Amino acid sequence: MLVEGSYRVVGNGYQKIKFENSTGLIHGNNGKSHSVKLSLGNFGPADPAIVESTGRSTYNIQFLYSGPPDMKELGVVSQDGLKITLKGSMGIATLDWMTEEEAAALVEEVDPIEAPPGPYKIQPNNLGKFLWITGSPGLGKSTSAQLLSKLHGYVYYEGDCFSSCKNPYIPVDVADPSLAQANQNSLVGEGLEKRRDVIQRSGKGFQQMLAGEKLDQELLHEFSGIMCEDISRERQRIGGDWAIASLAMNKEFRDIIRSFLGPDLVFIVLNMEREEVRERLMNRHRDHEGMVDMLMKITKLCEAATEDEDQAINVLVTKDMSQEDVVNKIMEVVG
Repeated sequence: MLVEGSYRVVGNGYQKIKFENSTGLIHGNNGKSHSVKLSLGNFGPADPAIVESTGRSTYNIQFLYSGPPDMKELGVVSQDGLKITLKGSMGIATLDWMTEEEAAALVEEVDPIEAPPGPYKIQPNNLGKFLWITGSPGLGKSTSAQLLSKLHGYVYYEGDCFSSCKNPYIPVDVADPSLAQANQNSLVGEGLEKRRDVIQRSGKGFQQMLAGEKLDQELLHEFSGIMCEDISRERQRIGGDWAIASLAMNKEFRDIIRSFLGPDLVFIVLNMEREEVRERLMNRHRDHEGMVDMLMKITKLCEAATEDEDQAINVLVTKDMSQEDVVNKIMEVVG
């Protein structure tokens, strides 16, 4: 039995969901709400990690998200309906029932868009190296940027957080920075509505691109412009060496970004054999086929740096390389 009301979400792509009847309403950071269809029943053997944490051997709830692409997630309802442990697209997530007062307080957990807090020394007169780490999903963009921060003092700016309107400064000590994005505070302040509008329109264009249609160049310029404006402003505010982790799929996209951020920017393009990419994604997303299939569509669109690209360096990632090996390679090529 599932208790109706609001649940706090940890470990998935949203922070709050409200259940009523057989529907869940997700409150996204883009200002929009999305419905999820819920079904209770027996949905087969549960993931071992969920069995261990809940004591339940079978899934008893299914979340169905309408796409594109359509995706489902399975979980276990426990603690008399007050807790759900979900095998989500980002790993194992937990949903805990909240009182109305706790739900209202969660809305107040926000950071200012004009100066999101982070663990970095503010040194605006000391602009250092300027790296943009890109490559297919699963190759370690975020992990590499996080390690550059932890081991070498770089400011790590997470590009996916820009797209979700969250604080882009992931803590340097979390186990998986890609999955930790879901726990970052939402942003508030002047300019948020404009950002949300551009992100929403760009998201639709990106879905069309995944479906095989040509990406709207005007929309690509608009999205790149507001993201690069934020990066440039934050870099001037904080200073230091910078490592941005974000997708820049091909030379065309990278040229647009460089037109906004200037010639000092160095692209680090991570590359790996495609089948090995899929294996890494399956491990990261705990065999979530729907999410992995979508990410592999993005992988097919990603291209290595070409010989005529200035300040763009390919780094080959192999199965036997550790995360530290990748970062050491990056440090070697940037000097």
